[in-house]
Amino acid sequence: MKPKIFVCGLTLLFALAACKTGTFQMNDAQALQGAWICKSAVVNGKSLPLETVKLLRLTIIGNRYKTEKGSEVLFDSTYRVNTSNTPKQISMVGTEGEMTGKEAHGIYSLQMDTLQICYTLPGEPSPTSFESPAGSKAYLIIWRRL
Repeated sequence: MKPKIFVCGLTLLFALAACKTGTFQMNDAQALQGAWICKSAVVNGKSLPLETVKLLRLTIIGNRYKTEKGSEVLFDSTYRVNTSNTPKQISMVGTEGEMTGKEAHGIYSLQMDTLQICYTLPGEPSPTSFESPAGSKAYLIIWRRL
């Protein structure tokens, strides 16, 4: 019985040491999970008003990606990420309304509790940089973890 406790304790010790030294890393699908609030948003070159930004929320649970403005659902979808490219890529497929089955493409960057996503709606070319100039039809959103 004591050897099992020792092995479990040793395993926990190594896991904690790995986390502290930064050698243990969570994959992006796990790291993206949770609730996010909007810090800023630029759409097609125009910054959204602060009143609107304050209402925006993003929830990522499992493979679900849902954006809300207050109690209104703006975009409900499934999502997947591709971490092999730089910048990392995200694809979201609508699951309701006129967006059902349509795929939006974008890029993202996750730094601690800040998630930066730049994407375009279905049918538009995927962005290649984190910017939303006028005429680009790109959405550049900065989220902060709740």
